[in-house]
Formats: sequence, C-alpha cells, structure tokens
Amino acid sequence: MRGSQPAVVDLHLHTIFSDGLFTPEELVIRAEQTGFTAIAITDHDSVEGIERARVQGKRLGVEVVPGVELSSNVNGTDVHILGYYIDYRSPAVQEFFTRVREFRLQRAERMVNKLNELAGGRWRVSFERVKEIAGAGAVGRPHVAQALVEAGGVASMSEAFEKYIGYDGPAYFPKLRLTPAEVIERIHQAGGLAVIAHPATYGNDGLVYLVIAAGVDGIEVWHPEHNQRAVDHYLELAQKNRLLVTGGSDCHGGRKFGRVYLGDIRLPYQYLMALKRRAKKC
Repeated sequence: MRGSQPAVVDLHLHTIFSDGLFTPEELVIRAEQTGFTAIAITDHDSVEGIERARVQGKRLGVEVVPGVELSSNVNGTDVHILGYYIDYRSPAVQEFFTRVREFRLQRAERMVNKLNELAGGRWRVSFERVKEIAGAGAVGRPHVAQALVEAGGVASMSEAFEKYIGYDGPAYFPKLRLTPAEVIERIHQAGGLAVIAHPATYGNDGLVYLVIAAGVDGIEVWHPEHNQRAVDHYLELAQKNRLLVTGGSDCHGGRKFGRVYLGDIRLPYQYLMALKRRAKKC
C-alpha cells in the first residue's frame, strides 16, 4: 500500500534498451509518481536495463520484476511472449541476448538497404543514423522508421510502417525465427515464467491456442488494446486452462502514437503475488 492507495502493478514496460524513450531510472521514477508498487521491465530482446531499474527501485521503494519480451513466429506471424523472473545475470542468458541483438542489427541493415533501393535516389536512410537513434537499445523497426522520417522518405512513423516496414511491407524482414515452444523453453531454462503478450492484437485465437499447447504459463489479459470483451474472453480462457493472468500498459514512453500509456493499466498486486508464488519468489 502507498498511503491509503491500494497496491497496483504494471507488468509490461519498455526502456531505451529496446524501443522505449525512458531510461530505466526515468521509468521507475514515473512509475513511483504514478502510484505503482511494482513494475516489470520487459524490453524486447534485452535484459540490460533491469539492473539499473532495480537499483532505482530500491531507492524509491518500487519493486522491479526482471522480465523480457521475445518474439516467436507461427507461419510468418510474430507472436510475442513475455518472460518473468528470468535469471538475467546468467552467462547463458547473456550470450543468447547478444546473439539476438546481433541478428537485429543485421536485420535493420537489410531494411535500410532495401529502403534505399526503393527510394531510387529520392532520399537516403543512413544506417549509422539508425544505430544512433537506437543508442544502447536493441535495434528495431521504430528506429528505422524514425530514420526514414528524418531522411524525408515519409511524413510520419506510422506511414513508415504502413508503406514500407510493416509485416506486409516491401522493406520488411523477419526477426530471428523461433517457434513458441523454443521461446518458452528458453524462458523456462532461464528460470522464468512465459506469458503470451496482448493476444487480442493477433486477431487469431488459433495462434493463442498453439502457444498454450506449447506450454505457456500465462496470458496477458489486460492491455491498452484489449476492450472489455477481449478481457472477459482471455480471462475465461486462462481460467479454463489454469493459466496465470497478467496485464500491463506496454509503455514505450510516448513512441506509440505519442501516448505514454503508463497508468492506463493498474493491476491489483494479487496478480503479481500469484506470479511470484508460481516462480517461487515469495
């Protein structure tokens, strides 16, 4: 409890170490100011921001859950899986994420080369600029999109995705292709729990059932892109399959449509307690 306020958590947040705009410290400060008791750092393909967030969390009395967001692939569709309480300091875990980051870098370079080919000299995206924008983070499509806007190829980041680097775009290249079972196994090997992220956004429950069959531990029920019907549906699905339920804002610090989202999802602490009991972190 914070004063007379109930204890609430946000279990899906991104920092500059993937495609968020806040440093780990800034994110913890904002979470404390917004009244959160606990948050989870779940950067894409990166665990580098966790320790900094935990140090800041100890200063401010905010519990920081170590997490990550990984991509699996089902017949060409990306399905994201959140990993909680992974042993992020493990050499094996560190080696895996180093390999994933290198693949991300190669993928971004291929996208840039394709964009410049498509431009036909009208504009030119600099790969060096993409790396500058990413900074310490794992390079991803938002960084390429921003560089494309700066180069004059499109007027906005949303146009960059719609026209060039969305899943059906001519400059899109897939991430490292891992099956849901492979991602879940990686998370379990690292001592963590696997939760399918924002299931309603895939528009295909067949994918969700495949991930459940692959051995996932939980479902992210509450998310800004889930309406009440989706919440009720995935809550029922989790209960039927005896899965953990989580939720989070998927905050990227304003990178998504200029909205921060932190504070949009305020999950009662009891859901984190259930996660901790399953992970034996109580």
